[in-house]
Amino acid sequence: MKRTMVLLLAVMVAPTVLAAGEAEPDPPEDYPTKSIELVVPWGAGGRTDINARMFATIASNYLDQPMVVVNRAGGGSVIGGQYVAEADPDGYTLLAITPGTNVFPVVFDRAPYDTFDFTPIGQIGSSTMAIASRPDRPWSDVSELVEYAEENPGEVTYACVSLSGPQLGFLRWSDAAGLEFSHVPVGDDAEAVEAALGGHVDIAMTSSVATITSHVNEGSLNAIMVFSDARDDALPDTPTATEMGWDVVASPFTGIAGPKGMPEEVTRKLREVFMQVMEDEDFHTLMNRVGESLDPRGGEEFYQIWVNDYEGYSGIIERMGLN
Repeated sequence: MKRTMVLLLAVMVAPTVLAAGEAEPDPPEDYPTKSIELVVPWGAGGRTDINARMFATIASNYLDQPMVVVNRAGGGSVIGGQYVAEADPDGYTLLAITPGTNVFPVVFDRAPYDTFDFTPIGQIGSSTMAIASRPDRPWSDVSELVEYAEENPGEVTYACVSLSGPQLGFLRWSDAAGLEFSHVPVGDDAEAVEAALGGHVDIAMTSSVATITSHVNEGSLNAIMVFSDARDDALPDTPTATEMGWDVVASPFTGIAGPKGMPEEVTRKLREVFMQVMEDEDFHTLMNRVGESLDPRGGEEFYQIWVNDYEGYSGIIERMGLN
């Protein structure tokens, strides 16, 4: 317990700048010989920042060099993404990466880099997007919802943030199912849930089951479907889109990446350390303390998630004329 509290304190006070005058990197076989910069392309205190600081705290133990977090916010995370994409691919500049950096800005032509201008190290976790509605709606499960939507095209309303993971994930599903819904834009997940609870919309589409679980447990909302690749432990009775027959997986990820073109030895070292962190009990303790769940994926599997997201989101954007 004492060690965990020390680690937690270290996360909260982690340095945000590198020391000046550091030497040029040594050959890859000696990597690392100095501190590693982990760039968070968002401001301090958010989910990505917290995940990055926890990872950096534990990773430093296995690297025998400090990993320091630097916040480079701006441009909807594009500034930090560009900084890492253009960095020397020597393994000393890494990125805390989410779809908001290497997928959404790219498919909307708002980034000066490509989705794959990064080297995947590993996925730390992902959130389960879900749709939910009040029990008084004319459906109680996804099959009944589909039947109703087929008979009443465009009448069923859904609330979520515009042109973000939840809406694009919903559109991927509705397109695959051949259904037409009406979108009601809101500012965040909480507003979407409130709109559904108040009966102002038929469906809430959220980026995380955490926003609906308590309402489902108390019976004020029905969880209709989730968009992860497997059922979520928080909603074990709620089916995934894939098991219902639609090839749609949309789970916003948080992970670690480097610039494209890093030496193979450096990439291998970072991936080994990544998996060590994912198996570290102190890392699990820190994540549990802030309510974060782990969904670790190795580098190659993480890359395939990027491919799935890029192809799925760019395809629906093109078909819907959203670009």
